[in-house]
Amino acid sequence: MFRIRTVCKLLGFCAMLGGGASFSLAQGVDRVASEDDYFANVPVVLTASRLEQPLNEAPGAMTVIDRHTIRLSGARTVADVLRLVPGYFSGGWNGANPVAAYHIPVDDYGTRNLVLIDGRSVYSSAYLGDTHRGMLDVMLEDIERIEVLRGANSAAYGANAMFGVINIITRHSADTIGGEVSLTYGDSGIQDRRARLGFGDERASFRLSVGDQRDSGYLNVFDDLSLSHLHGRADFKPTVRDDLMLTAGVTYQSGGEGFAVDAYNPLHTVYTNDVYLNGQWRHQLSDADELQFSVNYMEDWRKDVAYSTDALHILMDYGGIGERTNMEVQRKTTLSPTVRTVVGVGYKYEKTRSLPLYATDDWQSFHEERVFGTLEWRFTPTWLLNAALFVGQHSQAGLYKAPRLMLNWLPTPEHTFRAGVTESMRTPSLSELNADIRYYLGGVLVEQEFAARGLARPEKLRSQEIGYLGRFPNQNLTVDVRLYNERLVGFIGVEKYDNPETGIDDVKDYMNKPGFEIRGVESQMRWKPFEGSEIWWNQSFSTLDWENPVLNGRRERRPPQHASTLAWFQRLPGQFQLSVVYQFLGSMTWRDKRDWLAAAHRTDVRLAYPFRVGGAKAEASLTVQSAEGSRPFFLPRRNLEVGRRTFMNISMEY
Repeated sequence: MFRIRTVCKLLGFCAMLGGGASFSLAQGVDRVASEDDYFANVPVVLTASRLEQPLNEAPGAMTVIDRHTIRLSGARTVADVLRLVPGYFSGGWNGANPVAAYHIPVDDYGTRNLVLIDGRSVYSSAYLGDTHRGMLDVMLEDIERIEVLRGANSAAYGANAMFGVINIITRHSADTIGGEVSLTYGDSGIQDRRARLGFGDERASFRLSVGDQRDSGYLNVFDDLSLSHLHGRADFKPTVRDDLMLTAGVTYQSGGEGFAVDAYNPLHTVYTNDVYLNGQWRHQLSDADELQFSVNYMEDWRKDVAYSTDALHILMDYGGIGERTNMEVQRKTTLSPTVRTVVGVGYKYEKTRSLPLYATDDWQSFHEERVFGTLEWRFTPTWLLNAALFVGQHSQAGLYKAPRLMLNWLPTPEHTFRAGVTESMRTPSLSELNADIRYYLGGVLVEQEFAARGLARPEKLRSQEIGYLGRFPNQNLTVDVRLYNERLVGFIGVEKYDNPETGIDDVKDYMNKPGFEIRGVESQMRWKPFEGSEIWWNQSFSTLDWENPVLNGRRERRPPQHASTLAWFQRLPGQFQLSVVYQFLGSMTWRDKRDWLAAAHRTDVRLAYPFRVGGAKAEASLTVQSAEGSRPFFLPRRNLEVGRRTFMNISMEY
């Protein structure tokens, strides 16, 4: 599977990192961040640069959502939780395929967001590089926090971190000792069940989570969802300087697909299965020098078979299997009281096999080698420079580079001004490079939908931003503002050509095309006006211009010019907890003007009551989503609507 030479080089570099001389430091060296740091008044975050750093020193705008807020939100999916992040809006071509988009609904699959779960990328190798299904590979109750970097971040993580990074961090198994059971029932076919068992001590701890989630999706469409989970996590601390995390799991999903009136997308069920293994070892060489190794494997399988309902009765199959193995080593070092660095290398091998998608039983594959580094330099007590570079070598798409330069000015500990530029990339998926989709009737080729010639090259996103983060302790108020200008170059889209090999005209291929420019401002405010009350208010304003005037005329993939979310979390007398989340989305379209959606409002309300049963903690809650009632959603031409949902949950921890 691996090239021996590449692995030897990687292991050699690991040995060099591990055996290198330590630096002798004066006072002021870093300590290892504790769990409390991540939820302090100025949280410590990991996602922006791979360095633990206070939120006000991060080289980008970030939103942190902890498990308490996730529970209060009443959300059932990660995509729904992301409505609490400025600039994000949730959708999906049906209820079985929820997706979250940042800034612009440029695709239905979330391919331009990097989604990490405990450091493991979750995009699909089997299909189109989508992340929407990977976000279902975690149970909300297992999440400790979600860190979202709003904006380009390929300089830290490489390809696909184009419109941001969604970093999902699950709970340490030592924090989940004991058991938990949870039941949710409601209308729209909602039936969620979950159980968790944790055991161990501070040296070795373990967690096993199992559950399933079911609902009937949107109105007026066949999209029933059944999702089953099995996840495990183990944490070991063999020495005072070593930490080892192991995770493994499997998710199985079946979801309705298609329309009764569509001959070439008839009603049928799509089955998917994801399996993953993940390991991460951290070794403290000194108080200011840390070495980290990580390796993970993911396999995703998809069965999507249907026959056309016209007289031809053509078999349509979009199934396949994908595998990805990823290895990485990085070293974080404090060179002086004012300079910190992180450097690393990585290797990825990815392959997929699908006779219907590639017209062969052979594996389609690529490998990628990468190096990356970040330098943080506090050249005065109030000025902080962050410079980063990521270089990747993709065996099919070639060499790509992603730099970043960000400057933070902290005139006081409560106020930070930020400005910088960065460039991000998205490499084409195996489908975009090698797709070959053919249809046969009686053994005779009658149609070729795709015949990719491998011409697509990485997309580039050039970003400029100015930001402000302010804390007002006397008012218990935090304000975060981001102004941005982003230009995507080499947008990968579909072009048609006449294929001389098969003699079929108007065959589709993926090619780099003119892109777009998006400009805007977004803000988030968090305010605790009094004891037991918290208010979140997010706003975003944006304008989009495609370089191709035809796409502007069609109003292609047009985001809302204005979106706002207002969330109120209130502890009531008698220990009741009330949550109200209101969202406004301006008019927009996920496709083009034929599926234009009018401005919409959505209000979710949750009322919960915590109590005890003996020594066990318990909670009962009632949630109403879309309290205003049904509204058109995603594809109004298909009469898709989201209806009001009401469900009850009872959970117990012991």
